[in-house]
This record gives sequence, C-alpha cells and structure tokens, in this order.
Amino acid sequence: MPRSPLLRTSLAILPIFGALLAALAEHKGWPIPLSLFAMAVVASSSAVIYWSAPLSKRAVTPLAEPNLLVLATPNVMPEVAAGAEQLEPATESLSRAAQRSPEPGTVGTRADTLIAGESHETDLLTGVLGPEAFLARLAVELERCRSAQQTAILVICDLDAFGEVNRTVGLADANRMLRQVADCFRLTVREGDVIARLGGDEFGIFFPGLPAEIAETRVRDLRAAVREAALLTLPEEGRLVTACIGTGCFPADGSSVDTLMTAAALSLANARRERQENANKPLPSALVITRN
Repeated sequence: MPRSPLLRTSLAILPIFGALLAALAEHKGWPIPLSLFAMAVVASSSAVIYWSAPLSKRAVTPLAEPNLLVLATPNVMPEVAAGAEQLEPATESLSRAAQRSPEPGTVGTRADTLIAGESHETDLLTGVLGPEAFLARLAVELERCRSAQQTAILVICDLDAFGEVNRTVGLADANRMLRQVADCFRLTVREGDVIARLGGDEFGIFFPGLPAEIAETRVRDLRAAVREAALLTLPEEGRLVTACIGTGCFPADGSSVDTLMTAAALSLANARRERQENANKPLPSALVITRN
C-alpha cells in the first residue's frame, strides 16, 4: 500500500463516498449496480487493512549537543591564556598600590585608623608624625637627653574654635590650613626637633637640648607660625582663630613620657582657661588671629 498522505486520504474517503452513493440510489429508486457495492467493499477493506497495519518504527537518533567548551577551546583558550599572562603584571601592581599607604593629605590618621584598622607612623593629612609614633619618638629622645644630661621642652599647641573655622570656610580650606600650620612649624623648628599631629587641631613639638628659659621664645615662634598659616589660608573676610599653647620642661616638670605629657596638658588647660577669662584681649599663652 502506498504511504503517501494524499493516497491514504483518498482510500479513506472511498467507503464514505460509496455509502453516500448507495443511500442516494435507494432514495431515488435507482438500481444499485453490483460494481458499486464491490468498489465500496474493496475500498473499505483496503482502508481498514491500511490503517490497522502497524507502522514501522524509526530508530530515534538523539541529537548530540555540541560541546561548546571543547569546540571553543582550541581557538579561544590560547587567547585567554595570553590575556591572563598580560594582566598578571597589572594585577600585581594594583595589589601593591592598594597595600601602600595613601599620600599625605588624603585622609586624617584617626579616620584611616577606623577604616583600615591600623594606624600609620605619619599623619596622612599633614605629613608630620602621628600620635603613636610621636610618643615612641619622645621616649627615645627623653632617654637620649637623660644620658647626655640635657634639658628639653615639650610644647602642645591647640587651635581653638577650629570647629567654627571648619564650618565657616569649609572642610577643604580647614584641612589646607592644618597642612599650612604643619609646614610653618617645619620652617620654625630646628633639624632634630620632633613635630606631630596629636589629633584634630592639636600639635605636639619636642625641642631636645633646650633649657627651660628658651620655652617662651619657642612659644612666640610657634605663635608666629600659626599666624602666618592663618594669613595664608583664611579667606579675605576677617576670621577669628585662637591658638592655646602649653609647655612642659624636662626634667623639671616630668622625667618620663607620661609625666611630661601630663605637665604640658595641664599647662594647655591653664592657657585655655586664661583665654576664656580674658576673651577680649590676647594673652601670652593664647593668640587671636584676624585677617583684615
């Protein structure tokens, strides 16, 4: 039997057509020829035999999925490997750059300690020593002065009302002023003197080998440095900046780091109190800076 869909449909229609023709002949009273019955029987038998015969099953061949990785490997992998080799030096340099400390002026020591979880020897805003490094250096210098039987002076300088300056001129100009103060201190002190930013707007300066009689002279020099820094960084309109300075002399006021720092802190507290009690006039331990 043919397997064409058109022939199979034709064979399936033949029995229906024969039945309709027989019904029409009976209705009209036509004589039903024997050939019509034979044709209907043959067609019906052929269709029944054809449709009842099982079709041969085709073996289903599964489509093999292409292995994209294997196909791409010969051409792509060498290029990827070459690119990775080229990226390795750049990755290593970036890693080393990330491990290095930021340049001075990017962020303060306190903020960097909170972010990175570790402190730096150098204050990142001003470039001078940080508080921990200053205390360690101070211990070494005190031991050296003790061995050489020399005196020394410790100075703590605090820029009062710096929060108001920060709010008035902005964070950028306030940080620029702190950097300028540190630069002016560097130009004022001698080689071998130790400068540090103790935190915020507070600086510490240690003068090894100086007698106590020179303390007031050093304080005047530092006041002039603060005045110069303010004049270089403040805007044109008048600003009010106060700097209180406290001193401690080695070994008269203290022979260790803790006792000397305590003596300087007490002197600074007295200077602040004097500044508050005499707000309308400058004091030897305080400085009022205006730019007109």
